[in-house]
Amino acid sequence: MGSNTTAVAVDIDRVKAAWGSNDASLRARVLAAQYSKYLATIDDPSAGALDEVLAGALGDRPPSRYGYAVVALMHTLGTRLPGEVRSMKTIYGIDDVDSPDLNYPDETWFVPIPNTPEYPLLTLIPRDRLAALAAKIPDAYDGEGADFIEALTGWVAKTRELGVDLVLFDY
Repeated sequence: MGSNTTAVAVDIDRVKAAWGSNDASLRARVLAAQYSKYLATIDDPSAGALDEVLAGALGDRPPSRYGYAVVALMHTLGTRLPGEVRSMKTIYGIDDVDSPDLNYPDETWFVPIPNTPEYPLLTLIPRDRLAALAAKIPDAYDGEGADFIEALTGWVAKTRELGVDLVLFDY
């Protein structure tokens, strides 16, 4: 089984502020963005999970639908970072980066949506942990997952430059 991992540099506080904001202009931007495809594949964007997230009142949709709505918000409010890593072996080929700096509780969303055991999965690396993570990446490389190491190094550097948080998104 394979997976893709992408990264977004985003100010998580801006994503949190979207919760319950009823921001019609933000809704329009999300739906017009390239990443609204996530919404279209899982939900009706005109009356779906995105609307419920922006209203701050969830219905009874599957948790993954709310997850993809928040992912679409992150892509709209942040910067998608170049590089996508494919395959589980590539993504998880390094064991030592599984540290408190990377292994932020990825089962916990930063807005009050239900946790999902299915995709989308995400890992949030707050901006105050990026320097420590950058320092650990070279020593964590165990000879496997070179694509992931290269991508992660670039993602961390660019996110630090932008001064925001890093979100790794597996789907």
